[in-house]
Amino acid sequence: MKNQTNPLSLPVLLAAALAIAGGATRAVPPKSDDLAAEKTAAPVKLSTRLDRPLIHRPGGEQEVVIQIGVEGLRLEKPRRQPLNLAVVLDHSGSMTGRKLEQAKQAAQMLVDQLDRDDIFSLVIYDTEVEVVIPAQPVRDHRADFKRRIERVQPAGSTALFAGVETGGRQLAEFFDRERVNRVILLSDGLANVGPKSNREIAQLGRKLADDGMSVSTIGLGDDYNEDLMTALAEASDANYYYVADVEELPGVFEREIGELQAIVARDIVIEIRFPDGVRPLSILGRSGDSVEGQSARLAFGTLSSEQNREILVSCAVDPARFGDDRSASLAGIDLAWKSADGQTRNLSQAVMAGFTKDEKLAEKSRDLAVATQAEIYRNAEATERAIAFADAGKTEEAKAAIGGQIDRLRAAQSAAPAPQQESLEREIRVLEENQDRIGEDKASRKALQWNVFTRKNSKSTD
Repeated sequence: MKNQTNPLSLPVLLAAALAIAGGATRAVPPKSDDLAAEKTAAPVKLSTRLDRPLIHRPGGEQEVVIQIGVEGLRLEKPRRQPLNLAVVLDHSGSMTGRKLEQAKQAAQMLVDQLDRDDIFSLVIYDTEVEVVIPAQPVRDHRADFKRRIERVQPAGSTALFAGVETGGRQLAEFFDRERVNRVILLSDGLANVGPKSNREIAQLGRKLADDGMSVSTIGLGDDYNEDLMTALAEASDANYYYVADVEELPGVFEREIGELQAIVARDIVIEIRFPDGVRPLSILGRSGDSVEGQSARLAFGTLSSEQNREILVSCAVDPARFGDDRSASLAGIDLAWKSADGQTRNLSQAVMAGFTKDEKLAEKSRDLAVATQAEIYRNAEATERAIAFADAGKTEEAKAAIGGQIDRLRAAQSAAPAPQQESLEREIRVLEENQDRIGEDKASRKALQWNVFTRKNSKSTD
């Protein structure tokens, strides 16, 4: 049956489109007890936006990008999660000098940041693996821990697999699902003792993740294997850092411990359901996640205070399948997480879009901020393809691919809002600085891979 209401004016339609894009509409009006529950829930905000909040009808099947944001809100008095940390430190011969000294200083600083009841252990590895500080509560042992760290000296080769495996065993000594159980791995070289392939070490990362542990990795200098380090971190939704300058190491440890001390949610699961008329295409920038049929499921390990996690999903929408409806839900989002008190919390939201016969109005309603973010995520995917060209010895193809990316980002930049113009400029700068060197030096590959990782794993605090 056709809608019998009067046509809406242009300003009213645009206002409605903005409300829809901001995810202001819920599938079911909230009840009073729902509102009360949300006030007492952990400080997590779910939001959705569309790059096309008004869809042209009749316009045939059209691509629409859904942006899903999960934000950890600022807490005045956050309830801190207890930590169970194992620092796994490469002290092979290549770490001689400033590298090892800065690494030791960073580890000592981390000890100073821990609470009395936090668990700490230190594993060092070269050709062999040694547990310098067995897993134990910090209590009054800070000075002793720091003395033991100071005594570490460089020697031997790089038994990275065994080092991480031993770090996991230390975590297991005091494992508790109410704690944040994390290995922090630092290495400046290639794994050359024991299992050393990316596949074997990624499997170790997945096993630790299945056991409730995570691995953050810090690659120092230009001689480590960045694919291996990113695979370990991605297996458990932890962090990967590329540290070109050894002087940056203390800041990296400070950033890692700061994030761990501000966790407001963990075991985060996002489920997306698509109705008939919406054909999900891909999850942009996240090669490890995919859509199955009319649904998708993604998981994040943790969310910290004032941190934003973002997902962009590309869909094909057929307006004809929604009849004469003037608005409809393109997806249902269910978010579940565990708060600091161990309780499971939930939020749900419908992603609403409007329909219009006015093609110009539909175009005018476009959310260019979301469209720009989609380009940035697509750039991450394209950068991975360019790196693959370089790895295969096709250097000119890699440079040409990056040149095409720069042109595409410049075109998007001309229409983007000011904040997104700055984001695009940063992306372009990374590409331009490394285009001529890709396939020719290690630093350019690491810089490009680092940029890809930060996009795919989207942990912003802006």
